[in-house]
Amino acid sequence: MRNPAAAFITTAALIILWDNPAAAAATAAGPFMAARAPHAMALDASLRDPAWAQGRIQPDAYWNVTKRSISRLPTQTYLLYDDRNLYVAFHAEQADAPIIAGQRTNDVGFGVDDFVGVAVDTSGAGNQVYFFETTPLGTRYQQSSDNVRYVVRWQSASAVTGDAWNAVLVIPLSALRIPLGAHQHWRVDFIRSVASQGEHYTWSYNGLMSDGVVGQSWPTFADARYWPTLSLDGNFTRTGSSRPPASVSVYGLTSAGSDRNRFQQADGSFRAQPGRPLGVDFTIPLTNTINAVGTLDPDFSNVEVDQQTIVPQEFPRQLQEYRPFFAQGANFLNVSAVTYSSPTSPNLQTFYSPRIGPFDRGGKIEGTSGLESLGILSFRGFDEVTRNTFDDFVYAYRHALPDRTFQYWLDGVSAHHSIAGNDATTDFGALGRDLKTGFEWGDDQTVELGSWVPDTRVAHNSNTFVAVFKPNWGTAFGYNDMSPNFNPIDGLTFNSDIRGFQGYAGGSGAAPWAKNYALTFNWDRWMDRSGAIHESDTLATFTATFNNGFSINNLGPSVGTLRSYDIPAGPRCAGPIVGSSSFTGFPCYLNGHDGRFDLFQAAFGYKDGTPRPVDASVSFGPFGSNDTQVYSLTTSRPIGRYSLGLEYDGTYERSLRSGVLDSQWLRRVSLGESLGADSNISASIRSINGLGGFAPSTGTDLSLGYHRRFAGGDEIFVDYGTPATFSTLHRFTVKYVARMGDAAGL
Repeated sequence: MRNPAAAFITTAALIILWDNPAAAAATAAGPFMAARAPHAMALDASLRDPAWAQGRIQPDAYWNVTKRSISRLPTQTYLLYDDRNLYVAFHAEQADAPIIAGQRTNDVGFGVDDFVGVAVDTSGAGNQVYFFETTPLGTRYQQSSDNVRYVVRWQSASAVTGDAWNAVLVIPLSALRIPLGAHQHWRVDFIRSVASQGEHYTWSYNGLMSDGVVGQSWPTFADARYWPTLSLDGNFTRTGSSRPPASVSVYGLTSAGSDRNRFQQADGSFRAQPGRPLGVDFTIPLTNTINAVGTLDPDFSNVEVDQQTIVPQEFPRQLQEYRPFFAQGANFLNVSAVTYSSPTSPNLQTFYSPRIGPFDRGGKIEGTSGLESLGILSFRGFDEVTRNTFDDFVYAYRHALPDRTFQYWLDGVSAHHSIAGNDATTDFGALGRDLKTGFEWGDDQTVELGSWVPDTRVAHNSNTFVAVFKPNWGTAFGYNDMSPNFNPIDGLTFNSDIRGFQGYAGGSGAAPWAKNYALTFNWDRWMDRSGAIHESDTLATFTATFNNGFSINNLGPSVGTLRSYDIPAGPRCAGPIVGSSSFTGFPCYLNGHDGRFDLFQAAFGYKDGTPRPVDASVSFGPFGSNDTQVYSLTTSRPIGRYSLGLEYDGTYERSLRSGVLDSQWLRRVSLGESLGADSNISASIRSINGLGGFAPSTGTDLSLGYHRRFAGGDEIFVDYGTPATFSTLHRFTVKYVARMGDAAGL
């Protein structure tokens, strides 16, 4: 480690050790029995019905996850149930903090307003976790660990009285996957967010629970293992009311304009491809917790969501899957729990569905049974751009104890591509942890076979680690061994031909001068088969949120090297050089040369987690072949029923070889308007100019969008252009989705 990094780590470590009280490690509540409602509870936020008293949750105290201390704002919570519904009510007081409520469209702007919510794990083992939240205006949000597109019919009502507000949530049991049995043992928690303070609260607390930005990293499904057990008795699983209904979604789509047949491909580019005017997605429950899912001619227009971001092109983008067929039960297909990998790259995935471009049809079975989860997936398609036919099969199985103290898994992909060849990947592993000592271990082994693998036709990856995680600190040490050309055809791999060690250490806490702070230190040092260092990284990061609203979001050095080799055109390492690759130099290892990736990063914020955040960052240092400086300034704020977002980014790059200076600047303005509880409109204009930088091209991009969800569940999308391109795409698209069934994504 270089001297600047050592000095930074030493200084930050002294800050961590100074006045760092230990966070409580025990949960705030133990197992409890849910009270049955004497009658169907009305959607009345006055909470006048005396029946609510039977379901009052004790203790009343919530924990402030942000500050790691008991909340100073009182919250009274109530929970009841009957054969058809779960009823939850809150009385939230906040005399010292203004009540923030501006969002009026359901599922839009989550985290900008105050909210209360209930968290439910019906599996009791972290397999099927749900969040339901509502704001002081009654605006609703929901999330499911099964599906990022989870949308179900449920109700909420809110009322503000002085410096307090009430909320009632009525959640149909049919909106949840509930295992068979008259006696249920769920895990449950209650949460609250106070937007003006940027603080988050939880009824059940453990020192290992995480905090973060609402909607991005908080609340988190992984915290379900720390929630207490909720027991329910009755016959509601026998009435049929709790079984999820079958659902069918039929879409119709039409587009016009000079770019009407240009659509985004799996590699992010936009190329000509005939659109699909009609398609269908369906879900049929086989049991209460296992579904059969299918699709015919699925849409690939991307009008419902856009994921494009401007990032360094040296590394692949890691996107989240939103297409209905792949999103449904996605967590049951990516089951490996050994995700500890390079500190500078997202983690390896054996199956990465965003890599799959437009496909024709697919079917799968996914769900849980007791402590087991499973996923079986088959899809087929024809790429009209490359003329490649593919027919792939994916499978996954995991067994996990409720508290995640032990789990094991088996998953794999069998891919058949007419041009690329065949590829069979099998992955298996196990993970264990001791709740008392915090000791954790994990091992994951992957084998890849087939004609897709160059040279040897066989490749492998091994990932093993041991760790200790405590409420205020944690450390881990691991060993990776990835053979040359390991690269599952339907997966996501950032580097291959590496073997060596990696490590992590971190400390965190709260103090009178800060709501929270943390220091993390990551390193890795990997050799390739030639014996040279292929990749080496050292990364130190300090973060802190202060009581006055200012925050240090990322401060510290990142020091790294990445080795590249020249690629010859001919066999046996002969012929002219046709390019260079950092993925692997095997078997030739010609003319190895190291690129430096040394950046000092400084990112600061003001009122992050509130409706009016301001964030600024700067990074500088040698990055690949250039000496690089990157600047960013972003802010957003509500203006009545409108929401405004502004962004200004800049990049300076000076070639380390020629000394030539290039610069590139990005400006973005976005405006959204709430048209009611179920409709909104948005507009975005972005301009990129200059040379160099992280955007591969320049231009001005205008995009417009309108969305409405009807009372019966149908939806309509009207879009012009897309923010995924770097210049305006002249394409006007109308998509209508007709739904039969009570839920989407269940």
